[in-house]
Amino acid sequence: MPASREFQNMIKMIPPGLNAPEDDVAAVRQKMASMHGHPIQNGTEVSYTNCGSVKAKWLQAAGTSSDRHALFCHGGGFVSCNMDDYLFYGEYISRYFNCRVLIPDYRLAPESRFPAALEDCFSAYVAMLDEGIDPASILVTGDSCGGGLALATMLKARTEGLPLPACYVGTTAWYDLLLRGDSARNPGGPEPFITPGWYRARVEDYLGGANAADPLASPVYADCTGLPPLLLQVGGADITRDSAVDMARAAGMCGVAVELQIWPDMCHGWHGLVSSGIPESLAAWESAGRFVDAHLGKRPSNKRR
Repeated sequence: MPASREFQNMIKMIPPGLNAPEDDVAAVRQKMASMHGHPIQNGTEVSYTNCGSVKAKWLQAAGTSSDRHALFCHGGGFVSCNMDDYLFYGEYISRYFNCRVLIPDYRLAPESRFPAALEDCFSAYVAMLDEGIDPASILVTGDSCGGGLALATMLKARTEGLPLPACYVGTTAWYDLLLRGDSARNPGGPEPFITPGWYRARVEDYLGGANAADPLASPVYADCTGLPPLLLQVGGADITRDSAVDMARAAGMCGVAVELQIWPDMCHGWHGLVSSGIPESLAAWESAGRFVDAHLGKRPSNKRR
């Protein structure tokens, strides 16, 4: 089935040049700012908090559960957008996953390179546990580069001997900073938001010479033993599609329960188009919500003592 007319029309409206690989960090930040920072709805509650030295905000959409919690590691190519720019996306998470959402304001590259962003996301997870939140009520999630940060946060938590969350949801996440796979060379359709050259430029901004195969930078190379159930959603036209396939295979070989969803014709970050009435965006969020419902609070508590 071809992509919806709404999606096709939206793609045609997106101006060219958003993903120019020659853009410097200042240009990337300017372009990203134009695509984020959308207003949130009246009734959505937002409060400031500190996670150690990391600033963060709690967000909860009206009518959602206070007993379910998400750690959201936002996207932006490692170099752009702060937590305020991503409040609208946090609101989607709160609404479709029926939970409170913690959004850490992690340090950006190139001013703060790997592993600074990961350390800040990990600090936010530790703060949730220190607050007394039952890990069985926590999901960890992220979009784009934030999806890789979210998965790496769980790997670091496992290494540190901390209780793990109930589940993970990655939306068009960056799992392999080496960007292997045919989907990077031969995209399966129009891709207005990201190109291989742009991706690699942002990876260089982030790593600054560090090893791209480090499992905490590229979780696809990690031993995933012991991780909670994973949902990986990726678009068929996304250059990161094959990275998600490799991630699902790597986790599955370690005995992790994995659900991989490849959405035909969808581009990178199509979840963010849900407020524009894109039916595939709504369907993806609803599908992810069912996954979360199936796992959140369902496993025995391993609350931190």
